[in-house]
Amino acid sequence: MKQMTRVAAQDVETSTAEGPKQSTEAAIELGKEALRLGKRWRRQALPLAGIGATHAIGATASALSGPAALVPVAAGWAASAGAYGYVHQRASRWNRVYAGTAAVSSAGWQAALALDGSAGIAASLLWASGAALSIPWWVRHTEPEPDITAEKTSPAAHMALPAVTSGPDPRIERWDTYIGATGKALPGSNLKQVSELPFGWRGVVELNIGEHWHSIMKAQQTILSVYDLPDGRVFVEAIPGASVRTAQITVLTRDPLQAVVRWEKPQLDPATGTFPLMTTADGEMLHYRFWWPGGGATHGLVSGVNGSGKTKVLDLILTEAAASDRVYPLIVDGGEGASLPHWRDRVKLFAETPQDARKLLRYALRLMDRRRKVVKRQGGGSVEPSPDMPLIAIVMDEAHKLLMNDEDTGTDNGDVRRMCEKLAQEGRKYGIALVLATQVPSAKQLGGSTVLRDQLKGGTVVGLRVTERTSGNMISSGAPMPEGLHELPAVFPDGKPTRGLGYMLTERMMRARSLLIENPERQSITATRLDTDCASEAVPTMTGDSEDLFVDEQVSPREAESSSDDASEQLIEEAIEAGTHADPLSLMQATGLSLSQVRRALAKHGK
Repeated sequence: MKQMTRVAAQDVETSTAEGPKQSTEAAIELGKEALRLGKRWRRQALPLAGIGATHAIGATASALSGPAALVPVAAGWAASAGAYGYVHQRASRWNRVYAGTAAVSSAGWQAALALDGSAGIAASLLWASGAALSIPWWVRHTEPEPDITAEKTSPAAHMALPAVTSGPDPRIERWDTYIGATGKALPGSNLKQVSELPFGWRGVVELNIGEHWHSIMKAQQTILSVYDLPDGRVFVEAIPGASVRTAQITVLTRDPLQAVVRWEKPQLDPATGTFPLMTTADGEMLHYRFWWPGGGATHGLVSGVNGSGKTKVLDLILTEAAASDRVYPLIVDGGEGASLPHWRDRVKLFAETPQDARKLLRYALRLMDRRRKVVKRQGGGSVEPSPDMPLIAIVMDEAHKLLMNDEDTGTDNGDVRRMCEKLAQEGRKYGIALVLATQVPSAKQLGGSTVLRDQLKGGTVVGLRVTERTSGNMISSGAPMPEGLHELPAVFPDGKPTRGLGYMLTERMMRARSLLIENPERQSITATRLDTDCASEAVPTMTGDSEDLFVDEQVSPREAESSSDDASEQLIEEAIEAGTHADPLSLMQATGLSLSQVRRALAKHGK
C-alpha cells in the first residue's frame, strides 16, 4: 500500500513538472506559427498596421497637454513623410500615388485625433475611412507570399528505394514484362546498367536495330504507369557519342524540385561567363551564360505566365549582373515600372515607358557604334568583358508589349523590333547582350521577328509554365520534349506553388527549378563603369515624355527635326562605311531608324 502511494506521488510530481514544460512548448509553437503567418500575410496586414500606428500617435498626443502634445504629432508626420519618400524611390507609379494619399491621410488623422481624443467620433471615422482606403491595396495584394518555411527548416525526406536482392533486378524484370515484351510499348527493348540515385534510379535503354531513341519518349506515359509514378517523374536523354537506338532513362521515385534551393551569393565566373540559375530534377546545376570566353556576348530569353516565377528569374539574373564588375545592366520595364520597381535606383538607366524604351535602345545602338571602333583598333575579334570593358546587358521585361504591334491603339512598334534585331545580330561582337522576358516563348510575342527568335535560341532560353499548347517552339532543340510547357503543374502535390519550375534549352531536357533569391533589393551592387569610348556618349534622360531622343526640349520643332535628321544621317553614314548595302530595308535593319528617316537621309546625300 505504501509502495502504491509512493508511485502515485511520483506520478503527480512528474505530471506537475511536465505541465509547465508542455505549456512553454505550446507557447513557443504558437509564437512560431504567429510569426510564420505574419510574414506570409504581411502585405495584407500593412494597412491595418498603418491605421493602428496613426491611432496610437493621435491617442498619445491627446493625452498630453501644451507643447508636449506636438512632439508625437511631429514625429508621426516625419514618419509619414519618410515612408512616402522610401516608396517614392522604389515603387511603381501607382504605388507612389497610393502611398502619397495614405501619408497625407495619416498625417491629417493624427492631428484630428490629437484635438478630438482617441475615443471620440474621430477615432471611429479613422478606422472606417482607413478600411475604405485599404480596399485598393487588398485588391492588388490578394495572394499571400509563398510559404517556404518547411523547405527552409526541414530536411527533405527521401523515399525508400526498392530493395535489390542478389537475384534479377525487379525494375529490369518489370520492364521486360510490361514494356519490352512482344505486343507491349517497346517490344524487344532492354533495360540495363541500372544505378541508384538519391531520388530514384537511372538506367540505359537499348532498342532494336533500326529504331530511334525518340520512340522511348513516346512511351513515357506507359513507363510512368508501369512503375506506378505520377507525371513528370521519367526523363529520357540521348547518350553523347552512343548509338541512336540507346538512351539514358532517369526515373524519380520522389520529386526533389518541391524543395526550394536558395541563392546564397553572386557566383558569376569571369573565366566562363556563367553563373548557376537552375537545378535539374536529378541534382545537376544549370548555368546561365552572359558570354563565351573569346566568343562574345550571348543573348537570353525568359518566358512564363504570371505566377510562374519569371520575375524572380530576372531578379537573379540582374543581381548577378549588378554584383559583377564585368557587367553593366540597363533595364526596360515593359510593365510601365510595375514589374521591376525595386531596380529603378540600382541601375544607370531604367525605362518604364515606350518613349523611354526607345531612348534606351537608341543609346545602346550608339554605344555599339563606339565599340565598333574599339574592335577595329584591336584588329578584329570580339569584346572580352572586363572591368575596363564591361558587358552591356539590356534586360527587357514584358518585352512582348513593346515588340508586338498594338492593334487596339494602332501603335506600330516596328522601330523597337528593328533596334532589338540590330542589337541581337551585331551586339554579340561588341559585348552587348539582350535578355528578353515574355509571356510565352514564341516568335509571335517577339513581334513576329524570326531574326530575334533565331538569335535568342543561340543563347540561354528558359521556359517556365505557360497556358498555350503551341507556345513551346523556342524551347525544343530538335529532340522531343518530355512534356509541353503547358503541361507543367501550377502547384506541387503538397499544394505549394511551382514558381521557377520549367526547362532550360540545353543538352539536358529535364525538369529544373530556378534558385530562389530573396530580397534582391538588399543585395550589394558594384559601381561598374563603361569603357572610355562609351562613357563619352551622352546619356539620355528617362523622363517618360514623347520627345525624340535627339530632340532638346528647349529647341523649336524645326530645329528639332533638323537635329534628328543630322543624327539619322550620321547613323546612315556609319552603317554604309561598315559595309551595309545602301538600300532602305538594309539600312533600317542596321540602324533601327524608321523608313521616313532613312529616305530623308539618303535623299540628302543623293543616294
